[in-house]
Amino acid sequence: MKRAHTTTKKLLKAVLVSSTALLAVGMGSSALAGGTAAGTNVQNTFTLDYSVSGVPQTQIDTGPSGSNTPTEFTVDRLIDLTVTSSGDTTVAPGATNQDLVYSVVNNGNDTQAYDFSIVNETTDNFDPLTSSLLYVLDDGDGVYEPGTGAGQDGALNAYTLGTASPDLLADARVWVVVRSNIPAAGVVADTDTAAVSLIADTLEPSTSASAGTAVTGDTDGNSLTGVAENVLADGSGTANEVANAGDHSATGSYIVADPDITATKAVTVFSQDGTGCATIPGTPTGGYSVPNSCVEYVITVVNTGATATATGITIADTLADQLTFVAAVDGGSFTGGTLTTPAANTVCTGGACVISYSGASLAAGATGTITIRATVQ
Repeated sequence: MKRAHTTTKKLLKAVLVSSTALLAVGMGSSALAGGTAAGTNVQNTFTLDYSVSGVPQTQIDTGPSGSNTPTEFTVDRLIDLTVTSSGDTTVAPGATNQDLVYSVVNNGNDTQAYDFSIVNETTDNFDPLTSSLLYVLDDGDGVYEPGTGAGQDGALNAYTLGTASPDLLADARVWVVVRSNIPAAGVVADTDTAAVSLIADTLEPSTSASAGTAVTGDTDGNSLTGVAENVLADGSGTANEVANAGDHSATGSYIVADPDITATKAVTVFSQDGTGCATIPGTPTGGYSVPNSCVEYVITVVNTGATATATGITIADTLADQLTFVAAVDGGSFTGGTLTTPAANTVCTGGACVISYSGASLAAGATGTITIRATVQ
């Protein structure tokens, strides 16, 4: 028996280090982006069968039915999150209720709550006015769709600074909105920016005995079994926070688009004898502004802004009593406008000749013109 015992020990050692050992692992949890759920007890069991001189021996079983205790450990709590800006927002001077949208995703393996805060960065041109925060839980498709209709995320909820957000399941997303008013023209100018960072700090969930308090990482080493320990694994999004501290941030910007409009009106003599007055543009011959001569007015509108289209442009021009209206056209880069004129050869006495141009747009950097011809009475 002594020899057989020695053989058994050698066989057991060989099987333990051999890839032919039979191994069974019980996970007891569904897979998540953040991994196995925190607090999951993971047991590792195996059985070993062997023979001595062709005679099968008693199976070695480390499972519950065996004489040995399974190897086990507790999955710890991964604290990880990502804050992402959905992009910059173009605004006009004086605009109200302008939104910057951020996505906050729980990349950890347990339910968490969050504390949201904002920072107005100092490397920009201005700070927005009266900023407030709102939020809505994503419906699972990863698309920001606020509203109560079919396929939408739901109504936006007001968030109070310094309070805990609703609990966010592992892999879930919440949309956070920074809503602000923009300073008026003169305070801000075209292309000015206001950079706003959203910071999300991980809190204990509402179901925890420490609900609403900031999560801290474990510092006394891995206990392997028992209560899940906090492991901080977040990255750093901006200079407002650091990696592995339970928080993350991202920056979005308000960008001012302010069309800068200038307008001038010039007059020239198109023809001294009135020839070609109704044909625009035609070929001018110049001369003197004597009775029956044709004069040409040109209204020039320039959008010297760098980014914004001016919309709703309306021009009204009333010709002097000493003139008779002949013709008018719009030109240049105006789009969408409606030109209204008196009938040709209308005598302008008493303000009878009003030329109007309404509903026009003019893109940044573009020039639009209105050309008006009239004869001198």
